[in-house]
Amino acid sequence: KNSSNKKGVCIMKNILVPIDGSQPSRNALQHAIDIANAYSAELTIVNITNADAVLDSFDVFEDMTDEKVKDLTKLAKDKSGYVLEKAMDAVPENLMVHTVQLVSTPEIGILSEADKCNADLIVMGRRGSHSLSEQLLGSASTYVLAHAKCPVLLAHNEKEGPYQRILVPADGSEESLKAVRYAVEFAKADGASVTIFHVANMRDLIAEETALDQKKRGLEDLTDRLRQSADRVFALCKAAIADQKDGVDIHFVANIGRPGPTILKKAEKDGSDLLIMGSRGRSGLASILLGSVSRYITTHSGLPVMIVK
Repeated sequence: KNSSNKKGVCIMKNILVPIDGSQPSRNALQHAIDIANAYSAELTIVNITNADAVLDSFDVFEDMTDEKVKDLTKLAKDKSGYVLEKAMDAVPENLMVHTVQLVSTPEIGILSEADKCNADLIVMGRRGSHSLSEQLLGSASTYVLAHAKCPVLLAHNEKEGPYQRILVPADGSEESLKAVRYAVEFAKADGASVTIFHVANMRDLIAEETALDQKKRGLEDLTDRLRQSADRVFALCKAAIADQKDGVDIHFVANIGRPGPTILKKAEKDGSDLLIMGSRGRSGLASILLGSVSRYITTHSGLPVMIVK
């Protein structure tokens, strides 16, 4: 288990950064460095030589001689060492940092190393490839988001100083309340403001009503019920951060619309520089590893997005 207090907010002690030398992974490293500085956390930087890429170098099984495998492995190890060396150049001397070289499939290697170093946060770039020179992300980020035991921050852009405006979508689910608590902690570390944003989705509200209720109450009072829904969510959020909120500029805003597009529109309007959200909302099924809204946001947002579980 990752380190956390009684309400489930991580005390950031160990941050894992998979890096492949690409610009997205360099962006991720910069985000991780700033977070590590704010929390005096340790960094583990891992470079993974994609085992599949090594095997793909052979057209037929007969070509896979011990000598060729040895040569390719040495080449990959040398490249891995160079990538880690360049990454270390970016890390300030005041931080404790560990470097790890692995030969694995990227997603399995990342999760395995996260368990080994007891990671409280994984910070990843958004894209990569499966070549030997850029061994890392691509579809791996989706897999890690779904299966990681700790929060995952997807760094889609370069870090430009401290986070200033953090947006947190909230629907009253336990995961969204945990995201709100994370947001407040991050805001304290960086001096940021927090906007807790509830999107009242009319379809969800109608679905919660039985046919009898709809017939009896009609649809004309939907606006009032949407407002009541937002009030309930905000009351839960305020209770969740009652012992954290001092000194943090917090705003509560509710809109009506489809959650994914409405959240991104709000982020753009506010100039948000970090999105923190739960991996699943109230409607999330146990069998769905990453909720539909989380998938939409991580796919379409150009901002760094932190997914909390």
